[in-house]
Amino acid sequence: MRPCLPNSGGARMPLTEYETTSAGPGPIDASMVESLQCNIAPGTGRGAARGPRVAAVAAKWVTGLAALALLAGCGGPTADFRRYETFAHKIQTATEVKFSPQQRQDIDETLAALFGTPDEPALPAVEGVEIGKLINLERLKLAAGPVGSDEAGRPRGLYREHCAHCHGITGDGAGPTAAFLNPYPRDYRKGQFKFKSTPVGARPTHSDLKKIVLEGVPGTAMPSFKLLPDLEVEALVDYVKYLALRGEVERALLTATADLEEGQRLVSVVSNNASQEAKAAQQEQLAAVKEMVAGVVSRWDGAEAAVVPVPPRPELSGADLAKSVARGKTLFYGTVANCVKCHGDSALGDGQTTDYDEWAKEFIGDGKDVKLVSTYVAHGLLPPRNIKPRNLRQGIYRGGMRPIDIYWRIKNGIEGTPMPAATMKPEGDANAKGLTPEDIWDIVNYVQALPYEPISNPLVAQREAENPRVLP
Repeated sequence: MRPCLPNSGGARMPLTEYETTSAGPGPIDASMVESLQCNIAPGTGRGAARGPRVAAVAAKWVTGLAALALLAGCGGPTADFRRYETFAHKIQTATEVKFSPQQRQDIDETLAALFGTPDEPALPAVEGVEIGKLINLERLKLAAGPVGSDEAGRPRGLYREHCAHCHGITGDGAGPTAAFLNPYPRDYRKGQFKFKSTPVGARPTHSDLKKIVLEGVPGTAMPSFKLLPDLEVEALVDYVKYLALRGEVERALLTATADLEEGQRLVSVVSNNASQEAKAAQQEQLAAVKEMVAGVVSRWDGAEAAVVPVPPRPELSGADLAKSVARGKTLFYGTVANCVKCHGDSALGDGQTTDYDEWAKEFIGDGKDVKLVSTYVAHGLLPPRNIKPRNLRQGIYRGGMRPIDIYWRIKNGIEGTPMPAATMKPEGDANAKGLTPEDIWDIVNYVQALPYEPISNPLVAQREAENPRVLP
């Protein structure tokens, strides 16, 4: 696993020696650097050949300022990724540990070595996974960095141009406009996405994310980007996956750091003349970091295989369709599907109005502890808002209005929300409790019929009868 860190030149940058700490053994260990970096073939960079950039995650972790200069080069303002303070606070509270400044710096610099910076992104190379098929590095560069264009006129900074004001530079859903929006923009760092073809726990496919970028999310501030060229849409999708990968790895590194002994570092510092035992211990630590990254990447790599198959929708019309809608209505209000619990007796989305999504509940639970909520808001959590079930009578479906989209919402549930996956009958057991694919199609037909029921339509304005006492 070696991060692809391009620089602006064509030659390989020399390893740099840094000052040692009081416990420091000396200069960077070259083999350690090599284990966490990869090269980019000449000619694959923007407008010129680009060589590898050394990621200084090594015996002496570089300072934040030095890392920024090393990774981003000279000249012009740079952007920074924001630390995952809410999750860090949660981990420290749960484990009753306190991260040292050195441990936090180690995490920062490990992430920089693996994923680069907002201006110069990198990708970790994971054994057994062609990460270039998961995220295209060249497209990633189109989305990264400040808004502008390269020497050839190709755009750059697409993410900051179109997305960062809501989703934030880090993809934490806390951009400058986020606090004014309801619902809040998505925080990518958990790797969880609502509207997808895969079940809860699986990552979305590239097509799932692209569909959201193209169509937007109706009823929210997320617009459609159909007018963008396909290459730019693909670049934005790749950048979203990149930010999600980085966020998940950050969570893993924070969790691992909480398990360290006091004073222990994520990767120990050893000198060139250290004992073989010390060097072997360091290699074990590096292997552990690689394993964390590999676990995150493998979940994304397996998304396509996790897509839930959808049986063909029965072609119904007339009386047969009416019967299907009636069956769907019975299931909607029944105890198995139990849609009524959240969507309400009138399907207006008023069945429950006090729950939260998982992005909030992970930190605040049921939200009743005011002090706990205030603590996490102080650590960067946006003030929690109740999640509202969909008003199905409006005919506005955030995850898509195609029948297959609604089928997936019912079958898979909506990850990160109180909307659960349907309980399905085991195949071949007709007496078991649960739904069949045919049942789900009946519910889909009922849901699609709801906007056309009389209760769903406002009263048609009636012209007031003429008052015979009014003179013409």
